[in-house]
Amino acid sequence: MAIAKHSKLDYAQMMATIGRYIVKKNLSDVCVMEFEHGILIVGSAFYEAGEDAGRRTETHVLSVEELERLAEGG
Repeated sequence: MAIAKHSKLDYAQMMATIGRYIVKKNLSDVCVMEFEHGILIVGSAFYEAGEDAGRRTETHVLSVEELERLAEGG
């Protein structure tokens, strides 16, 4: 995993952190892509706005530093 070269987290810690982030954001139908300095997460989120409700696609980019901070509980 290329990101591991830039992080103090091992692969299992990174995946667990990403999983918690996905649950916190209430995403489903998720795609996780790794790039050299972070993670790209694309997923579907349910929303309600008055009488309207539906799903929208959300994209989140997490840097190595953000992943490490989230892993520490921040």
